[in-house]
Amino acid sequence: MANLSKLQRELPRKLFHLFGLVLVFGYSIVDLFFGKQIALLSLTALLLVLMEIEYVRLEHSLSLPGRIASLMRKHERDRVTGAVWLTAGSIISFAVYDYSIAVLAFFFVIFGDTFASLIGITFGKRKLYRKKSWAGFLGGLAANLACGAILMPNTPLVYVPMALTASIVETFTTKLDDNFTVPLFAGFVGFLITSLLAVIGI
Repeated sequence: MANLSKLQRELPRKLFHLFGLVLVFGYSIVDLFFGKQIALLSLTALLLVLMEIEYVRLEHSLSLPGRIASLMRKHERDRVTGAVWLTAGSIISFAVYDYSIAVLAFFFVIFGDTFASLIGITFGKRKLYRKKSWAGFLGGLAANLACGAILMPNTPLVYVPMALTASIVETFTTKLDDNFTVPLFAGFVGFLITSLLAVIGI
């Protein structure tokens, strides 16, 4: 019963991760019609808006509507929320990594982290690290691998290490925001592997 109650509270928070899809598809559309620089500038403008909202909320004690406030974790009430970190991570990822690598890294955040949390709450009896469980880790890894198989089906040498990296980073990130760390670390691993494969001609 306790797990069911916790799952009911967590599910609306995880639906917020769909914001990541808005970033990915929004960037992709702007990039297609106006180019990469304008797309990155658009993400930067969004980041500035979110930072201004956070400034008013944190510095001037802005009260958010009850429904939005309920989506925030306790530690986010006096700290920058995940939306800012996710947007900042998207700017760096799309600016530095190949498009396919950046998109896959963000699908890890959107789907891998969501499955890790929901499966961990439902079935996670054996702990792996602090509040993170083996069930959550494996559930998130399975979701990450599925994302890789769908988006990059011909390159398991790339997406499998990326998926594993994303799951490890998500599991062991507690103080930092995994909306920021997961895409950066997973994308960096993908970048290194694709660069190495290009050098050796695979």
